[in-house]
Amino acid sequence: MGIRLVIFDCDQTLWRHEDVSSLRPPFHKVDEETAADARGVPVRLFAGVRDVLEELRRRAIVCSIASWNRPEPVLSIFDLLDLRRFFTHPKVEFHPHKDRMVAGLLAELQDEGIALRPEEILFVDDRARNLEAVRSAIGPIQTMQPGVDFTDFREVLRRAAPASSG
Repeated sequence: MGIRLVIFDCDQTLWRHEDVSSLRPPFHKVDEETAADARGVPVRLFAGVRDVLEELRRRAIVCSIASWNRPEPVLSIFDLLDLRRFFTHPKVEFHPHKDRMVAGLLAELQDEGIALRPEEILFVDDRARNLEAVRSAIGPIQTMQPGVDFTDFREVLRRAAPASSG
């Protein structure tokens, strides 16, 4: 069986901003791909993010979040850009322990009857140390690092849900 769960970081992974917890609410929508804070600082989705999320959803691949941020800015941006609907049990917590976030997510999914093997999980994060920490804690998950493993977000889709041959 292939990938059944894709877990994304937010900052510098889903969107072009290094730390949305540093931004000042309230946020407002600039366009379909961009939100901005009270000072006008933009948070823009990387090209292809929405298309990838929609295709993963069509293919019944569960998506979630493991983000070291304050929940309020992340969830505000998700709401403004209509992204919340793509993510199951998003973990947005103000600490760097993504291994704990992923373990909590997997426990919640298990409680709902969704048991996953590490090989069925893809974790996408811009920091190698986060990828390694989660891999060490959870097992042999697949990982991708933006700017290292891919520059085109659609590569995530190719890894998670390769086109079937036939």
